[in-house]
Amino acid sequence: MKKTLLINFVLLLYFVSSQAQSIQLKTDDLGLNISSSGQITAMLNPKTGKNYLAAGVKAPLLKIQTGEQWEEPEQAAFNPKSGTITLTFAASKVSADVKISQKKTHLVFELIRLSAKDKVNAVIWGPYPTVIAKTIGEVVGVVRDGSYAIGLQALNVKTLGGVLNNAEGADYSRGSVAVSQPYGSSLQAFSLDRSKDRKHTVWNQYPNMPVKAIANETTVGSKIALFGSPENEVLTRIGAIELAEGLPHPLINGVWHKQSPETGRAYMISDFDESNIDSMLNYTQQAGLMSLYQEGPFQSWGHFILNPTAFPHGNAGMKACVDKASKKGIRIGVHTLSNFVNTNDPYVTPMPDKRLALTGSSILTEEIAPTATEITVESNEYFKNIKPSTLHAVVIGDEIIRFREVTATAPYKLLDCQRGAYGTKATAHVRGTAIGMMMDYPYNTLFTSFNLQQEIAGNLGRFFNETGISQMDFDGHEGCLSAGEGDYGMQAFAEKVFKDTKHTLVNGTSRSSHYYWHICHYWNWGEPWYGGFRESQGDYRLENQPFLERNYMPNMLGWFLLSSTTTAEDIEWMMARAAGYHAGFALVARYKSLQKNPNTSQLLALIKLWQEAYRKNIFSADQLSRLKNPENDFHLEQNNQGWKLYPFKKIKFEHTKQLLQPGQPTFSEWQFTNSNAEQPLNFTLTFTGKEGVIRNPWLELDGYFKLELPGEFEAGTSIVCNGTTVKVYNSKGGFKKEITLKQPVPALKTGKHTIKFDCGFTDESEIINRFIIKTISNAEVIPNK
Repeated sequence: MKKTLLINFVLLLYFVSSQAQSIQLKTDDLGLNISSSGQITAMLNPKTGKNYLAAGVKAPLLKIQTGEQWEEPEQAAFNPKSGTITLTFAASKVSADVKISQKKTHLVFELIRLSAKDKVNAVIWGPYPTVIAKTIGEVVGVVRDGSYAIGLQALNVKTLGGVLNNAEGADYSRGSVAVSQPYGSSLQAFSLDRSKDRKHTVWNQYPNMPVKAIANETTVGSKIALFGSPENEVLTRIGAIELAEGLPHPLINGVWHKQSPETGRAYMISDFDESNIDSMLNYTQQAGLMSLYQEGPFQSWGHFILNPTAFPHGNAGMKACVDKASKKGIRIGVHTLSNFVNTNDPYVTPMPDKRLALTGSSILTEEIAPTATEITVESNEYFKNIKPSTLHAVVIGDEIIRFREVTATAPYKLLDCQRGAYGTKATAHVRGTAIGMMMDYPYNTLFTSFNLQQEIAGNLGRFFNETGISQMDFDGHEGCLSAGEGDYGMQAFAEKVFKDTKHTLVNGTSRSSHYYWHICHYWNWGEPWYGGFRESQGDYRLENQPFLERNYMPNMLGWFLLSSTTTAEDIEWMMARAAGYHAGFALVARYKSLQKNPNTSQLLALIKLWQEAYRKNIFSADQLSRLKNPENDFHLEQNNQGWKLYPFKKIKFEHTKQLLQPGQPTFSEWQFTNSNAEQPLNFTLTFTGKEGVIRNPWLELDGYFKLELPGEFEAGTSIVCNGTTVKVYNSKGGFKKEITLKQPVPALKTGKHTIKFDCGFTDESEIINRFIIKTISNAEVIPNK
């Protein structure tokens, strides 16, 4: 009896001792200590002994949500034999088993069991507070201090890297896996139980939207990796984690895409078709671009049916284009809008698919005939939310109906109904029939539930396999929020396309997200539709670059539109920025514009020349710094001896409205010196201001050459002289007209010069005339390496 008591006492002491002991985990470059209460107490660099855990901040390994309450663990017991840590949550009486794997490169934590999984709505890994603040990769989930880095990686689609801000699990920031904190930074991820029907606000604009359950999709199985590494080894470490944990690990020519020189290459977006594909491939080759990307090949999105005008032979015709491109080493890409569904697609017409997204529904309180234009419904809750809707479409059975508005008081009626919309058939409907408000977008498109969304991802994969298309963008990726599943919907859609496509699929996105980072080749934001190369989202393009760099993404400058009037000066401005950042871009160049621009060959040759220069890393650190500055202009040449980079010097003057005595001259007079060789007179005159008009501006060079510019010019207009022609551009950088010259513009000789300028102002005008003279400097010679 005494012996039994002694054994039991010893076992009890061992149990109490094991409960109180710290759980110590280790990789080659990260040590992690977890207390008996389930809190992380140290994040160590084992090679230096430095602890990177922020002091005085809670760091739970895992938190759970039951009902509306969040709870941290009270106890943690580690079983070294099974590698499982059991967390006990006292208030909810829930226990969680977390499987731990210690590997040389990383630690893996997987939630493998909940004692009452139906009670747990969500789990959060962390937040894990660190003292690191220098570089915070908010999407990739890595923080760095200049020498050491700590990272978190979500290891499956159900685990979302970031802060849980809402019931749908959508992150409307650019990323929050790593977040700046007063003490440094934090790392976090979460998972939601999606196995039950629920209602919540979707996409910040659809309140109380019903979201159907995804069978068996609970928080069990949520899985993350934590790692530490020298900062210069982070990418290699993530690549190793991808391979070890079965994450997407795309290759380009046998090289992991995050380390391939082909990732982030510039490409051409165009309107090629079966008839002009040979010409467009030649243009692409002349510019040295990676791929030719069709901007709108589909007759409809959803089933992805090719436009028969451009591709009369359908998928076979597109495959023939791909085969021609492949022989030239060029990829073919296509543009879609992810899960957007056109109203002419078979998912909509003649019978709408039952899986199209509904923001909510009610029932008919009266029978309606096929010709009825007013429809009475039990509730107006979802139909009154008309602001985010552009189609004003509802669905009853197999009929889509458009309406003007719903009455604000009972009996609630949909007014001015247009029956049988989008090729559906107007029919009678009985009282009690469900009527749903459809979710749409201004592109004349509808959205999808999760199930249909995944089917559409499969349609894309089949299309790519049948045609050999090897580039696409998940443009409109945020459309996958329509399923009410937040970022999970976006991640699952991209993963489905990736897994279903049987060859390398270079892809970009309109929205950054953590798990998708492993699939994505580039983020390429900034569009050309709002102005010229310099005017169109110029600051936004450049502000993106540090964001890309801290998240281990290739530098990309966005889209630029090459029109029939684009000049060499425009191209070299763009390419200087590309060289400075070693950045890719998309050149939007349509067939007719390339045919009409008299300088197409020169422009494409310049693009190829600049790309060759910066891919060979010919520029010095000082040159790269100057090339990044959008205020600087350059010209690049190459010969047998090497390269010549010609900087431009800019001399700036301003002329404003002046109140002088009658008869007193109102012109401005400026002096400047051309310290370089004789060259064409190159200037830009911009009429800046919010509003107003100036009349009949003129300028005079050195007291003998007068250039008169008759007419009225609105605020924002620019006049550009390249020494030969004088052209007028609108406030968005779009070409308006060329001014006919009465005499040739004289060359700008070396030495001192005088410029006079004047114009007429309207009484209310507050325009400032900004005059910039550009002179090309002597070449900076860069020998061939």
